[in-house]
Amino acid sequence: MEPQRSLLVFRLAGQLAALPLESVERIAPMAQLSRPPGLPYVLEGILNLAGRAVPVLRLDRLLELPEQPLGLYSMLILLKGVSNGRIAILVDRVSEILPLPESAFLPVGKDHSFNACAEAAVSVRGEIVNVLSPARILLENEREALSAFQAMAQRRLQDWKPEQL
Repeated sequence: MEPQRSLLVFRLAGQLAALPLESVERIAPMAQLSRPPGLPYVLEGILNLAGRAVPVLRLDRLLELPEQPLGLYSMLILLKGVSNGRIAILVDRVSEILPLPESAFLPVGKDHSFNACAEAAVSVRGEIVNVLSPARILLENEREALSAFQAMAQRRLQDWKPEQL
């Protein structure tokens, strides 16, 4: 029996894309985000997830796709193992979890992919789905800048006291 991989398939700027399911911590509905001053263009904001600051990336901006307005089904995909802490990506909507055999994955060269972050392509019901590599979504300098920004946001959350509300 051929080994299988599971993908989380989602819509982004009108296109289908996917992430390996093992890189997804959870899926959450769009929430209220804080937007501190100096927020980088590719960040939609900071999510307070049980006292932890989680930066929310606008993948459409990062990949230079047409920017989509936030909608009723906009979702946050929390990734694990991408940077020093958690990050979330904002997508138009999550479609499905799809198990596929290894033979369905066609390799994609870094020069022929979204910002060099697609690791494979698969066909789903006649539509091409780019499988993104969480490790390649951000460049090293972007990961470092994001970690510094996340640390600052975490300090702000820790300094926030309920009586200040």
